Amino acid sequence: MDNYKILLVCSDALANEIKSILSSSVNIFSVVYVSNSGNDALRKVSVMMPAAVIADYSLLDMNGFTLASKIEELRICPTIILTNIAQSDFINELKKTSIDIFCITKPINNQVLLHTTELAVRLSHRFYDMEKKVLSLEQQIEERKNVDRARGILMKKFKLDEAQAYRNLQKKAMDSGRTINDIAKTIIKMFDFIDEK
Repeated sequence: MDNYKILLVCSDALANEIKSILSSSVNIFSVVYVSNSGNDALRKVSVMMPAAVIADYSLLDMNGFTLASKIEELRICPTIILTNIAQSDFINELKKTSIDIFCITKPINNQVLLHTTELAVRLSHRFYDMEKKVLSLEQQIEERKNVDRARGILMKKFKLDEAQAYRNLQKKAMDSGRTINDIAKTIIKMFDFIDEK
């Protein structure tokens, strides 16, 4: 089973309580850093790339939701915010548009913290994997459009059939050590420039 790195942003007393709870999780989680400063935590998140951040709502230099929002912008990991009842209502309203911000009310229930942390980590891993796949597919579609457009230009300008135009793109790519997509974009730009004149 994976060992997930957790970064804590809270007081020392709360950090000790959370460490005790997480250590009962059969080594699924390991606390790698503790701070009570949101700005310090942001610097460490970028370097340490933890699986999750657990933050108290009340921090030295910002509130937990502000920290969670900034971490979400970095697209690194989910944040679990520990709140009292009044703060929880406020955060629940704000986090409706986020899949990376979770909220647990204090006093901390051991099982709720463990399950929420594990769920947050697993959901974010799945989401980031799906996001990467979507971006990859979008890139493939964009490359395909470029190649098809360049092939069409070659067919029209040089009276080639489809196979000849594609082989021409392949040969130019191999000869120059570039990708077919790069060659296609160059051809598109070149002929767009010529057509503009």
